[in-house]
Amino acid sequence: MTVEVSPNAGKKPKVATFNGSKFSTSLQLSQRILTLLHGDHSALPAHTQDWIALQASTSELPTAQSLLIESFPHDGREHICVYGFAGRNAQQTLGLLLTKRMEELGLAPLGFVATDYATLIWGLDPVTDAAPLFDLTALEEGLETWLAGNAVMKRSFRAVATIAGLIERNSPGARKSGRQATFSSDILYDTLQKYEPDHLLMEITRAQAMTGLVDFARIKARLESTDGEIVTQRLTRVSPFAAPLFLEVGKVPVKGLAEERLLAEETARLMATAGLS
Repeated sequence: MTVEVSPNAGKKPKVATFNGSKFSTSLQLSQRILTLLHGDHSALPAHTQDWIALQASTSELPTAQSLLIESFPHDGREHICVYGFAGRNAQQTLGLLLTKRMEELGLAPLGFVATDYATLIWGLDPVTDAAPLFDLTALEEGLETWLAGNAVMKRSFRAVATIAGLIERNSPGARKSGRQATFSSDILYDTLQKYEPDHLLMEITRAQAMTGLVDFARIKARLESTDGEIVTQRLTRVSPFAAPLFLEVGKVPVKGLAEERLLAEETARLMATAGLS
């Protein structure tokens, strides 16, 4: 438990910091945070107590027994904030799946951003009831469809195929002779995906991708723990807990129905301005 440092006059000093962008919050810590929100706040700094109190009066505090969704307008766009407390990787995956569901339901999402504790999505249409977005079967099917042709799935299959002995691990300095056949894991994956999608190796690959690479297991566990209790709060403005998400980096744009609608509206406005409508 000792940090050793030495002076170096030739370089500018730097301080190592951790901002949570690489390692997601553990589920144990998430539970402690949710418990703390509904416990005694007297030991917390005054500004933090005020922040929590303002959230409780403006909207409500997230709980472990339900999933809180806030819906509100801001800066000419409609927003929803999902307090999953499932870690950054899981919350980012949730943003991907929810925007896909919103696109299917015609809610015209424009993008999302995720942190360790929440996912913020913005679009053109208000969401007054978020429960239909969280159909677990539809979310799983949506993830499998997205993963099927994605590099994430193929990378996971390569590891599974290597362990199964279908392909050989590349060793530095080892060269194949002209009579030795080499197989591409991508070719094997595409062949199985097309002709035998229920193959054991494909099932293992899907399981590995969902639990290890995109943290879907956390999303599933969080939804199952709420037993379908999804609370949608329709607000008139940004809530105190949602405000920090607007300052987050790593915003992911969504291209689809919303862009087409915006283009059509802008075209109609220009035509009307020019007197051509």
